[in-house]
Formats: sequence, C-alpha cells, structure tokens
Amino acid sequence: MRYGIVLATVAVGSLVAGCGGGGTEQPAAHSSSPSASKAAAALTEAQAQAVFTNYERVNNEANAKVSDALLRENETGPMLEVDLVGNKRIRAKQETKIKPFHYKSPQFFIPHGVSPAWFAVFAAVSSSDKEYVVFVDTGGGKYKAAMGSWLAKGQKLPSIARGADGSATAVTTGPALDVGTRLSSYLSYVAARRKAPAGFVPGPLTLKLGQRWAKDVYKINSGNRWQGRSEWAPRTQPVYALKTTDGGALVLSPADQALSYTATQPNVWYQPPSDFNGLGPKRYYHRFRGEWLWTFATQVPPQGPASVVASGVHAINATGS
Repeated sequence: MRYGIVLATVAVGSLVAGCGGGGTEQPAAHSSSPSASKAAAALTEAQAQAVFTNYERVNNEANAKVSDALLRENETGPMLEVDLVGNKRIRAKQETKIKPFHYKSPQFFIPHGVSPAWFAVFAAVSSSDKEYVVFVDTGGGKYKAAMGSWLAKGQKLPSIARGADGSATAVTTGPALDVGTRLSSYLSYVAARRKAPAGFVPGPLTLKLGQRWAKDVYKINSGNRWQGRSEWAPRTQPVYALKTTDGGALVLSPADQALSYTATQPNVWYQPPSDFNGLGPKRYYHRFRGEWLWTFATQVPPQGPASVVASGVHAINATGS
C-alpha cells in the first residue's frame, strides 16, 4: 500500500538548457471482469475481516522491513507492482519508508457467484484518507490485495446494492466494464488539446487532470526545442465492478499514463519529476519516457455521465538517453 502518494495530479518535470535557461517545473484494450461462471465460494464477512486484518499486519511488517518477499505474500496485480517499485525507490533513498498505518471502520462488500472469488473493502486510515481496495482469491483460498484507490476530496463512495443476506452483486458483463478504456481515451484527448468524447462528469480526475497536462505539455513544446506528449492507456488486467443501488456500477480499473519527450535541439535536457528518481538510468535526458500506473474507481450510473470518485497513482518505470 503506497499510503500518502495518491494525488489528483502528478508532476510534469522540468527542462534544463545548455546555456542555463529554464522551462517549467510542476509538482486500448477490452476490460475483463472475474466471471460469474464456475463460481467459487464467497467468504463470510468474518472471514473477510480476518483477511483484511492479516493484510494490515503483514503490510506494516513489509513496509518496516522494506521486504519484497512479504509484499508478494500479501499482494498481487497492480498493487504489488506499485509497491515493489516503491521499495526499489526506498532502497535507492529516493522515497521515504511508509509509516505504520491502521484501518478504521471497514465496510465489506462480498459478491457471490464469481470466479475467482473477490471482495472489496472501504476503510479509513485517517479522517481525510479513505481507501477502496479489492482482495482476490489467488488460489487455494489465499486472498491478496490486488488494487486500491483513495477517495478524492469532496467525493463520496456510491451506495452499493446488497442482497437480503448482505452480499454485494458483482457486475460481470455490460458496457460499464469498459469505463476504464473510455476514461483513458477521454484523458488522452483532453491532454492533446483535442475535443474529448462525452461521458464523464467534469472534475479533478477527469477534465481538470487532462487540462493540467495539456497546459504543461504545451508550455514545454512551445519553446520549439522539445516534442512531447502524455497519453493514457487501459490495462488488460481484470476490473472489479459492484452493482450500486441506482442500478449502475462502481468500477475499479487500472491504466497506464505515459509521458514522452524528445529534444529537437542538442543543447537541452529534460529533468523528469522526482517520483522517477531511482527508476531511470540518469537524471537528465535528451529522450525520455516515463510511466505512471493509475487506478480509478468510477461510478457508472444507468444513464448519464460517469464520475471518477477515487484514484491511486505511482511512477513505475523510466527509460531514456
């Protein structure tokens, strides 16, 4: 769990000219869902609570020891990928160790009839930080945290539909599952200063996020010394969707954001944002490509535009020369 690094926006980086000049310094694939066929047995809430409690214990131990082995025991998918990169940066003295954390007042959402079995938890770490995280059965009843997002300021988690037995309902088919693909396209269009397809409520994780990147990339490119762009792309990893009480869905999906810059003149260098320190081969580049891994929790209503209510983001890779 990369507690405390989830932001509404991420930093662009800065330019360094050979003569001492500056620049700016700023802080498609179809999505699948666990199938309703060949359903695995769902956990009881007491069992899910035990998994969650053990996750917190092991994760705090892993963070204290900066242990990749403990992370692999406790996590899978995008969450493991992000946390292994975080450990790499900690060992390179580019990121501080994560302080012990403790969840409060967890709410469990346990769908029945899906394979592999999974469940979601919404819990507070502090009065202002609340995480929505999915745990998936990785085999033999071993549950690991797969993906999580942090509730954005001013947002609320939508009401999740429950059956008479208290269980949640997984959404395993339908257009809601492709909202991550649509969101990646939307953000890429806005960042490229192009008219974006409709379908999302304007907010800090949709229109404002894309506009921030459009402004910053344009400013760097306008000096005629660089060619750059930022684009989002959905991942082929599973998405996790729960039915909401209005008949829509809450969808948790991963995406990659790529930032690319190429110098068009020999006497300029690009300095990536500091969250790439320790990941790439150097600090200054003529040609650079960096990637962030995002997780978005999106409320998809039965009709009308979708709202992105939570997110997580962490730099995962940097290459260049």
